[in-house]
Amino acid sequence: MDVDRRKLLIGLGVAGGVGIGAGIGYTVLDEEEPRRPPAEEPEVPRAEQFGTVINAVEVGADPNGEEPVNDILTEYADDDTLLSFPEGTYLLQPITLSDYTRFGIAAEGRGRPTFVAEDGNCVNGGSSYVHFENVAELLLDGVTFDFTGDSTGGVVRITATGDATVTNVRAPGECADQVALFRLDVVDEAATAIVEGLEIDNQSTDSWLTGVFVGKQHAGDLVFRNCSVEGFTDNGLYASAPGLSDGAGGIVHVDGGTYRNNNVSNVRLGSAGSVARGVTSISDSPPPSDGEVTANARGFRLRSGYGQLIDGCEVRITGDTRFTHGGIVFHKTNGGARVQDTRVEIDRDETPAIRLFPRENDNPETPFFENIDIRGTAARAQSVIVENRDETVFRNCTIKGSGEDRNGLVFRDSANCRLVNSTVDVTGYPVVLQNATLLIKNTTFITPDGREEIDEMEATEGDFAPESER
Repeated sequence: MDVDRRKLLIGLGVAGGVGIGAGIGYTVLDEEEPRRPPAEEPEVPRAEQFGTVINAVEVGADPNGEEPVNDILTEYADDDTLLSFPEGTYLLQPITLSDYTRFGIAAEGRGRPTFVAEDGNCVNGGSSYVHFENVAELLLDGVTFDFTGDSTGGVVRITATGDATVTNVRAPGECADQVALFRLDVVDEAATAIVEGLEIDNQSTDSWLTGVFVGKQHAGDLVFRNCSVEGFTDNGLYASAPGLSDGAGGIVHVDGGTYRNNNVSNVRLGSAGSVARGVTSISDSPPPSDGEVTANARGFRLRSGYGQLIDGCEVRITGDTRFTHGGIVFHKTNGGARVQDTRVEIDRDETPAIRLFPRENDNPETPFFENIDIRGTAARAQSVIVENRDETVFRNCTIKGSGEDRNGLVFRDSANCRLVNSTVDVTGYPVVLQNATLLIKNTTFITPDGREEIDEMEATEGDFAPESER
């Protein structure tokens, strides 16, 4: 994919996506919208396709974890070469493997080799414990990096100059004060990397630690497919950095998987065209906090950029978790995104399902929500709050809140918003407008006072809530 085509697709609102899904025609309610093309499958050889396959134990690797395997890795790593590790435990010291094409490390057969970090060797800050640096056509399959020892571990980092595939990798750990347990950047705009079946969890409750990090230099396509990320202090999947003003703008796709009890957010996106599809985000117990990071267990956080898509996802926040700004949260630096065919269940009191912070950016697009199912037992406050977000649209949405004094949608300092073909069934006020205007069409309000069908109405702040709610 060349540079001009990528920019054109993003400008049209059709970039990104794993599989197919609706695009970003936010301002058009009734026309068919463009579709997002899938990410291309990476050109990475399977294990049996490498020109050279080396059994690591046969050339001297110790499968009992007593002698480091670093010398074996550096001696035999080469282009068009796969290092195959039988099941066993392999002691690993910090290492960088650089500038290879068609290189791989994989489990032999159905066994699972485990690379154990050296005790007491915690590589802090931005340094890596294992760095696959400037590699193309990389295969990493079926291995575990064990960083659970006391004060042990660091980042497993991949800087891909070409395609890469990471499958069935596990990386439990607790080494504090580092960027992440796992980091992947595709620095070539034309390249694609797929991370499938990654299982990564934080073994500590008081360490500053991110699960998976995607850096500003990411420029290509990166897919996280059916991964499990749990229990991190500083985001589960932190993938918004490429969308910063000085970021490379690479697209991130999150396809399926479960992200659970991660502080700050379970999934965080920022670059234009990035997609979360079929993802389960759960907050059902307090996420870890080291005392320096404010507890805030958001499900999805859209930070920076514009034009992201959340499609077919599920967000659950129970009463057992910590404080959170909400299930799906738009940061003030996010321009606009589309959320569709998604269910949000909130059982924590005074917690919104959707929260849009006041816009403080020049990014294009406006927020658009379609086929959203919001429900739960949360009491008080509101299910949806929109602040300083003109032209926000809710279409074909169901908003139910059974907790006491629960309002439906609150629009504040937001003009020309729309609520179309929807149902709001709450114990408080269905809509609260504060210096805001809302076009309501073909929508039903259900409250303890009765049922109201609205065919079409230009609503202002005096129409639903009393003076005290303005």
